Amino acid sequence: MFQVIDFFIVGHDLPFVLLAALVCLIATYACIGLMHHARQASGRMRHVWNGVSALSVGLGIWATHFIAVLAFRPGFALSYDPGLTALSLLIAILVCGGGIGLAVHSKGLVDRMLGGATVGVGISTMHYTGIASLMMQGDIGWHSGAVTLSILAGMALAALSFGTTLKRGWTWNLVAAGLLTAAICAMHFTAMVAADFSNCMAVVGSAQVDGGLMSLIVAFISILVLGFAIGSLVLDEADRRRTAREVARRAEDAARLAEANERLNLALTHMGQGLALFGSDGRMQLHNARLAELLGLGAAAQLAGAELEDVLHDALVGLGTAPEDAKGRVAELLPQHRQLIEGGGGELVQPVSDDRAFRIRHSPAGNGAFITTVEDISESRRNAAAIAHLAHHDSLTGLPNRARFGQLLGTALGALGGKGKLAVIALDLDRFKDINDGYGHAAGDEVLRELARRFGTLLKDGESVARLGGDEFAAIKPFTTLPALRDFLGRIEEALGQRVTYGENQLALGGSIGVAIAPQDGMDGSKLLNNADLALYRAKAEIDQRICYYEHDMDEAARQRRAMAKDLWTAVEKDGFHLAYQVQKSVTTGRITGYEVLLRWDRPGHGPVPPSEFIPLAEECGAISAIGAWVLNNACQEAARWPEPHRIAVNVSGLQLAQLELVDLVKSVLEQTGLAPARLELEVTETAIISDRQRALAVLGAIKALGVSIAIDDFGTGYSSLDTLRSFPFDKIKLDRSFMTEVERDEQAKAIVRAILALGKSLSVPVLAEGVETLEQLDVLRIEGCTEAQGFYLGRPGRIVWPELKQIA
Repeated sequence: MFQVIDFFIVGHDLPFVLLAALVCLIATYACIGLMHHARQASGRMRHVWNGVSALSVGLGIWATHFIAVLAFRPGFALSYDPGLTALSLLIAILVCGGGIGLAVHSKGLVDRMLGGATVGVGISTMHYTGIASLMMQGDIGWHSGAVTLSILAGMALAALSFGTTLKRGWTWNLVAAGLLTAAICAMHFTAMVAADFSNCMAVVGSAQVDGGLMSLIVAFISILVLGFAIGSLVLDEADRRRTAREVARRAEDAARLAEANERLNLALTHMGQGLALFGSDGRMQLHNARLAELLGLGAAAQLAGAELEDVLHDALVGLGTAPEDAKGRVAELLPQHRQLIEGGGGELVQPVSDDRAFRIRHSPAGNGAFITTVEDISESRRNAAAIAHLAHHDSLTGLPNRARFGQLLGTALGALGGKGKLAVIALDLDRFKDINDGYGHAAGDEVLRELARRFGTLLKDGESVARLGGDEFAAIKPFTTLPALRDFLGRIEEALGQRVTYGENQLALGGSIGVAIAPQDGMDGSKLLNNADLALYRAKAEIDQRICYYEHDMDEAARQRRAMAKDLWTAVEKDGFHLAYQVQKSVTTGRITGYEVLLRWDRPGHGPVPPSEFIPLAEECGAISAIGAWVLNNACQEAARWPEPHRIAVNVSGLQLAQLELVDLVKSVLEQTGLAPARLELEVTETAIISDRQRALAVLGAIKALGVSIAIDDFGTGYSSLDTLRSFPFDKIKLDRSFMTEVERDEQAKAIVRAILALGKSLSVPVLAEGVETLEQLDVLRIEGCTEAQGFYLGRPGRIVWPELKQIA
């Protein structure tokens, strides 16, 4: 061993030795990688990769040997025999190729190690042939023991290297390459120790390769082999990765296909539609269980191989058609289906009974095949019919609703032509609100349902009754003679006049009826219904008449009220009102105590409208709340700018008083305008309080808590004046102007005034008399102890601003 080491260190150029070892390691690593690739290949490609691996390791062994020989320093120049040098390369490639082939085609450890040992034989054969190619004078002496050891070392280490290739991975590849490199190096350097060059010297001949040229050849072959081996490894790695990707892609595709198949099977099993595939021969090739179930054949039925005609027949029988009728029915249906199939596909709706229908669709599938889907649309058709009925009928009573009534009316008017007449009738129940309030809304609903049942039994051809909403109904009656119309109205009155049983109660009904007749009252449906409504309003106002016919002159007033209501809303939106102020003075001193705020309206195209006309209409149409808020806000804004802190009195309607929002409105206006609460006085009437007494007094109490004064207006004309005064601490009583008209000459009127003034004095509540127009009236009030007064004698209302207020004062 020490002899080998000493020979290795002393007899060699170490850089060349390291280069030889590096070339050997790269070549062997490439060889191991190519061997793995050869095992994965099949057929001819396995032999190709086997040859590439043999070429790589053979050239690597040969280059390693001759680089190591170049590193050898025998003491004289070496030259080489070209024939034996080439033969040594061929031996390395062929013998190593045989060993690699044995290892590549084997599956067990023994065969692989035998292949490695064969490569070890190739290494030894190549080495000693290479030594024989050296041209020298004299003979090389050999140590037989070292020769034997070199051959065994090469075979043993090469066998271990190939045995290691059972493991995969770059680390195991590196171990195998290292063992094979050790086999080559151990064999070479042990064999070099076995050779004795002491009796040899250089020789010069014509057919030889000197050391320099041999160095170039070895370097070129080493670079070529190494480049080829590395390129093969790169290609091999790329191919391996490509193969891995392909395997992964195929696995992924297979997984997706399996998943798709599973989903398809799941969809076919659970889809709501029936599905069938018919081949080009017209026979069913595939169907899902839902198809057989829909056709009444049971989910387990097997229809494969059946023709469309047979399927239709079995389906009709399965769904209840008598077998003797099914054949004729198929003969009617089959041409329709054939036409769709031959025409490129389509669908049809196929009723099979009164309550069952299917949507059948045929779609081409190529090459004469077609796919058929069957969907049960019975429920959807019933739902659609129900929805259509709900859209045109009242959900509570089942009668036609307003939209449907408009359609019926339009159809009836269109059919009228120039013959006959058409009555449009508006109905309204008289005591329906009392029933709802007294017995609950359930009772009201039962009344409406019972009326609908009665109307349904009394109607004849051409007649119809609809519910427009709430307790409002409308009817249509074509007629040619008035007795026919009176008969219809009599039947309606009879239905309205009968009591309705609700539990143990007998609910009395009644109603008002308005009638408009086409063509004399118009031919437009909406106009006729409007005219019938106008007649209905008049009927509700009459005491002894329950049916009124539309009359243009009498109903014109109602139309004008509607027009005025519309103008009122326009005035609210466009700030079309203005304020006037009427002075209030002390009766004893004549000093100004405040001003009452009065609302004025100049209606466009009509001029000034008295408040007595437009205020009730504003309450009726719902505009009073917006108007009241405008009055309060503008009055407080103007008063806040006055240089004198006079009080202002603003009237509040009954509808405003019923709203809790009035408290927030007063508070907000005072904060925004900066007017002191003590300068604001709200005037309310007894009637407004009585309509909802509890709520009204609660609202007034909250406003009074803000510091605002509360006056009771028009005192003496209400229903319970004394009780009202007892229930709420008013800050002022305003005596109604009606008592001042004859107070100076009528002792009875004077006595009433005296009594009211005495009542105020006893309650410590000041009294203000309205409507003072003469000095005599003022003197009576002064004598009787009245506190304040207002009227034309003291100052007329005016649209005034400061300082003009002083002129009036």
